Amino acid sequence: MRLIDRFSSLLFDMNSTFMFGEDRFGEREDFHRTYCAAGGTRLSSVEVTRYMRACYEGMARDYVNPARYDDFPSLLEGFRLYASTPEDELPFLERSFALHELGSVPELSADVLRRLAGTHRLGLVANIWAPKELWLEEFKRAGIESVFRHAVFSSDCRSVKPSPVLFAKALQGMGAMANDTLFIGDSLRCDMEGAKNAGMTTVWVTAEAVKHPAVDFAVSSIAELESVKG
Repeated sequence: MRLIDRFSSLLFDMNSTFMFGEDRFGEREDFHRTYCAAGGTRLSSVEVTRYMRACYEGMARDYVNPARYDDFPSLLEGFRLYASTPEDELPFLERSFALHELGSVPELSADVLRRLAGTHRLGLVANIWAPKELWLEEFKRAGIESVFRHAVFSSDCRSVKPSPVLFAKALQGMGAMANDTLFIGDSLRCDMEGAKNAGMTTVWVTAEAVKHPAVDFAVSSIAELESVKG
């Protein structure tokens, strides 16, 4: 029997699960070019880089702080708190940040999700820091805008995985029970531990062969979900 046939609902993480190339905040990124493409004109390259990196680093600290799992700042708050960004530049910097945070959905992932949506109830629970609009545009481009019965993005509220709040929202929105839902994600801390604590069976998308108490099954890509025995 296939593993997925034991469940009526499949709940997915997004980044590095079926979307890739996200979170481009390395030292070599040209933030200023993105800022200009987003409509910004006034700030220099040095200023844009300073604001972007200060915001990113401050929010990254919060992201791993359990005290902030249910009090995570919005991206605009992050720019204000950690970068002291001029208010009139916030729209351009917020969009610039989103463009660097956004990944893309390869056709292979899209094909798998569309097939699974024909046999299962699919849901999404994703940690993102920027508003979700660019992600919804990418879903439409990839042809998966209709595959999820319910999608929960952390930037719509103040919680981030592994908080149980987001998992509860996703299950409720899907009309699903935890014991009849298979969760698929790539992060041990955010996805596996969070979903396991919420009562779900877990599938870790990973290239590692590492055992962990929060991991029930492991696959190298979501394409394997259609053949894993369970």
